[in-house]
Amino acid sequence: MKIKLHLFLTILIVNISSNAQEISGFVFSKTSNKPIDRVAIVTNHKTGTATNKFGIYNLQLKNATKITFSSLGYQSVTLTINELTDQNYNVYLLESINQLAEIRLKFDKISLENLIQKTLDSMQKNYITSASKQDIYVYENQQMNFKKLELDLESSSLLNRQKRKLAQIEFENFSKNLKSINPEFSKQFYGTISTQNVKPKKSNTTVSMIKVDKVEGYRKKDVSNGVTLNNLQDKIQNIVLTHLDKNKTYKVKTGLFKVEDSLSFKEVSKKTDSLKNDNSFGDFRITNNKRVIEKKGAFFINDDETNFLNTKFYNQSLEENETINDINMYVISFKPKKSKAKYSGKIFINPSNFIIKKVIYKFANGKRGEHLNLKWLLGIKYSENEDATTLFYEKDKNGNVYTSYLKQEIKNYAYINRPIKFIENSKNKEKIKFNIKVEINLNDITEVLLNEPKKILKDNLITYRKEDFKKKSTYISKEKYLELPWQNRQLLINYLDKNQ
Repeated sequence: MKIKLHLFLTILIVNISSNAQEISGFVFSKTSNKPIDRVAIVTNHKTGTATNKFGIYNLQLKNATKITFSSLGYQSVTLTINELTDQNYNVYLLESINQLAEIRLKFDKISLENLIQKTLDSMQKNYITSASKQDIYVYENQQMNFKKLELDLESSSLLNRQKRKLAQIEFENFSKNLKSINPEFSKQFYGTISTQNVKPKKSNTTVSMIKVDKVEGYRKKDVSNGVTLNNLQDKIQNIVLTHLDKNKTYKVKTGLFKVEDSLSFKEVSKKTDSLKNDNSFGDFRITNNKRVIEKKGAFFINDDETNFLNTKFYNQSLEENETINDINMYVISFKPKKSKAKYSGKIFINPSNFIIKKVIYKFANGKRGEHLNLKWLLGIKYSENEDATTLFYEKDKNGNVYTSYLKQEIKNYAYINRPIKFIENSKNKEKIKFNIKVEINLNDITEVLLNEPKKILKDNLITYRKEDFKKKSTYISKEKYLELPWQNRQLLINYLDKNQ
């Protein structure tokens, strides 16, 4: 019966795979003859995919000549395209005895206090702090959801009734468009960075120095005509400017503060064109993401409220075991004990070596991040309402530990009610007053993936030049981006598939 089923599925898959650039097949256990899910499949061009829960895979070849199939608990197999074709694209993996021993590891009874101490000792001893070089991938995404976007032209000696009406209509169309599309922006970066810890002279604090060796970036074209929260006021001012005398300049005030001394339509047009044509980014942009994953990943070395294993700031509990990569993990949950502590979450610990595999946490009930409420004084309110973070850890070939993955999702709320005044630079000093009211929710997602670090020898330690911090690169084209193995978050997808 199993043979007939395999034959039927093979015929089905072969028919589907008529396109020579894409193949589909099954991965089975050689021992049990059952399909295997989450098998990592990588070509010699570093493109890849993974099997689903039925053991099925679909793979774009793109001139690949060899394909490797690997899964925890099984021996890896590398096949040529011809070998794979001869097998009707079906692959059988043999179980690995050593890995099965680890998978079936039985838990020893352990107290919560003992588990916390063993975990702290193990992580502090094995975590990589030496100078290293590694590849980094960064995905950034921001979504803007406008709840309110209003412009009120209060008074004007610069606009006649017709122009004022046209400006109001133009702004209402601008507002409706933003509310309907909910602007979204995404950027991706892939590069190689070098990191070392140094202690500057006359300082007891160790500083992490990061150098960008190389980097590529891709910026997805947005559908909001370049609107961001930072330049929203400029966009609204431009709507008003288009209806004023284009040969004159204006002072701009918001409340009691002067914003611009000589603003004109011509200058704004030049600035807008310059920004539109700017297709570059600072190479050191990705170092900020490296610092974030480095700081969050090494929480266990801190002696404050950022250390979730610190019993002074958090209440910990030993939960039921959970499985990651077919390995049963100890699970410690934590929640705030003191007011300074803000997060609640879980820590997953490998019982064979007390190395942390995964950490998930978010703001605990009643907690939030930065917030400012000057709504009635300055017309500004800001609140960081949600902060959810996931961390993964890996071991290098020498058994040392490093933070391999970070996902941070931050949800903010902002309210702005700002009066704007244009004053014509002339003897008459004609004026136009209007009010901008914005209420918006922002959702920022950042993901960072780090490959296994390579140790930097003393002779190759990092040296810095001032120009390194100013270096810029040009975003790559969409055509080139779609040929790269890190397009469409593929590296993240492959990594997360292997860590379910």
